[in-house]
Amino acid sequence: MDRRQTRLDAPTPRDSNATDPPAPEAVPRLPTLESGLTLLDAESRAVGPLDSLVLDHLLRGAGEAVWVDSGGHATTRNLARLAPSLALLERVRVARAFTAYQHQTLVRRACESFPPTASLVVVPWVDAHYRDGDCTDREAGRMVERVAERLAALADEREVAVLVTRRAADGLTAPVADRADATVTCRETRFGPRFVGDGFETLVYDDSEGRSPSGSRTQSDDGGTVQTTLAFWARVLERRQAVHGRTPAAGVV
Repeated sequence: MDRRQTRLDAPTPRDSNATDPPAPEAVPRLPTLESGLTLLDAESRAVGPLDSLVLDHLLRGAGEAVWVDSGGHATTRNLARLAPSLALLERVRVARAFTAYQHQTLVRRACESFPPTASLVVVPWVDAHYRDGDCTDREAGRMVERVAERLAALADEREVAVLVTRRAADGLTAPVADRADATVTCRETRFGPRFVGDGFETLVYDDSEGRSPSGSRTQSDDGGTVQTTLAFWARVLERRQAVHGRTPAAGVV
């Protein structure tokens, strides 16, 4: 299987005559979602990392995101708090599933009627509804495998990015992991969020002083893990927008 690597943005070149910017103005680093199926493994619901990768992808270029939601991940409130421009929200199409059968249908429809203006598919907690007792374990396994097949085929045939998360890593979600072209892990550390994938490992703010977007140290006073908030990710995207420039409109290439 073709295993694509999720690359990181190159550091922004600096003018040799320019003074060093203050730490809070450092450019945060996020993985770039390439075409293919990417599995994001993160602690808990990972709303901040998930939404930030989606919005950053839209900031980087044209197109829309097709979002098949489970577990209430796609909320207008959270996306509006994170987006540096509300125009980004107009480029996110959300369909919500509340049962395993609805989820199966929405994924099938998204793949069969994939809009030409879309560049990203988002499927958080791809396994959630198949654990709710709507179907037998055997049926659940077949349905998750079919979802994984459809998403992988869509990524290959349309050459688009597909981003998925899972509620649990076990036999039920093994077909998703097996078909993933890239797996990205996001973990909270004493110096802030760290993304790890094939060929890279980096802090969002790669700063030896451990500074957050607000300029305060991200390391907790007791040396433990720092819990980032939506405000943290909103600041990350604000700085990323400054690097990417204007927000492209849907369908503009």
